[in-house]
Amino acid sequence: MLDETPIKKPIFLVGLHRTGSTLWHNVIAIAPNIMRLTEMRFLSQRRQRDFPYFLKTQVGNLRSDENVDKMVKLCFSRTCPSGLDGAFWRFENIGIVEKPELAATISRRIKKSNRSLGEIFRAFVEEITECSGFTRACVKFPVDVGHVPELVEWYPECKIVHLTRDPRAIALSKTNDPSGTALRVQKHPRLAWLIRKAMILFEIVQYRWTARLHARFRQLKNYKLVRYEDLLAEPEGTLRELCKFLEVDFVEDMLMPEKGRHEHQPSSLTGKRRQAFDPTAALRWQMVISKVDNWIISFFSRKSMKLLGYNPGTHRIFELAGMERKQPELQGTFSSNIPHGANRSPKGSAG
Repeated sequence: MLDETPIKKPIFLVGLHRTGSTLWHNVIAIAPNIMRLTEMRFLSQRRQRDFPYFLKTQVGNLRSDENVDKMVKLCFSRTCPSGLDGAFWRFENIGIVEKPELAATISRRIKKSNRSLGEIFRAFVEEITECSGFTRACVKFPVDVGHVPELVEWYPECKIVHLTRDPRAIALSKTNDPSGTALRVQKHPRLAWLIRKAMILFEIVQYRWTARLHARFRQLKNYKLVRYEDLLAEPEGTLRELCKFLEVDFVEDMLMPEKGRHEHQPSSLTGKRRQAFDPTAALRWQMVISKVDNWIISFFSRKSMKLLGYNPGTHRIFELAGMERKQPELQGTFSSNIPHGANRSPKGSAG
């Protein structure tokens, strides 16, 4: 199914945080010959320190061969200098990085190139993937959604999967994020209410922004929008459709994410790790959201939800979650028995 140079067609997962990216990433990586590469923070929004910031502050001009060697050495040092604090640069579970010849190969390749950001990115992704024995890479959040044009420029044949989710779930998850908002609240307890409300407003702005970007990118042949709620409501149909887009073989193990090679991220609301597909996971935010917050997020996100093909009034996930709450002994069984295409939200899974 793949072409003769599949390593040139990586899969990129982009979107807002707290959209189920860990689950999507784990499931896609179950497909044969797919290497799971974690967050690189290679290009980010201006407020974040990313790879260009690292080059500017830690490396210097790459026209110098010595600086190229210095850059590669720092990248493999696992000391996480400022700008390299994405999970990718810790190289967890990537044994090939222990071999010095990999760093030497990447250095030589970059020196022979024009030494642009795109060439550096390609060198790391392709050499690590190929030397690890895989034919394609699936990279989680290599950039924000706004940098999709750069990805297409670097890899015209890549596959870009834009992850989205109910904005109320994203906002409530972010207000309880143990590595983000919770730390700010702990540091400034008197401002807890204000911090959480500010985060909700920020996520509304971000959600509306990604909806506009979707409208801009949805005509790209290598771009696809997927929704967390679709995955939990109809895992098999959603994954078969996604695999067709990605040009990878669907395997039954994808329906059992607990068999994946990597640990799942705990819920920011319950602190528990749910590995199997669980429709109730999509609606945990309902347990903690206030009526005011619900109204504010829904009101200011309603047009964006429509643009992203998500209708909270008719989506099957709400019915399934209600059934499983009433009959917990059947948890996880309904979603696996839904016919493909039944009661889909508007526009299905595609952007």
